[in-house]
Amino acid sequence: MSSGVLDQILLEDLARYCPQQFLSFHQCMSKPGDCDVEQAQLVGCIKTKAPSFQKIQSFCAGKLQAYDACLRTNGMNPDRCKSDLGELRDCAFGCVKQ
Repeated sequence: MSSGVLDQILLEDLARYCPQQFLSFHQCMSKPGDCDVEQAQLVGCIKTKAPSFQKIQSFCAGKLQAYDACLRTNGMNPDRCKSDLGELRDCAFGCVKQ
């Protein structure tokens, strides 16, 4: 499964289960300003209503924590965390294929 297929599955889940929160966050991001409220609402919806995200969060918890720790350690520089991200994506692929 390619990352494009995974991204498509996740976006479909967002559109199906969290459409208003996704739209609000997207609209906020298109203009200058703080989107913390919209982001928190979207994350809350994802965690409680989007099955593919819930499955990944449960099945790949260790990989998520490792990637998050890498980002915090490296000042949110994703280039330094490519291997952790790759492992997380591999885990997510396996998870959503089931």
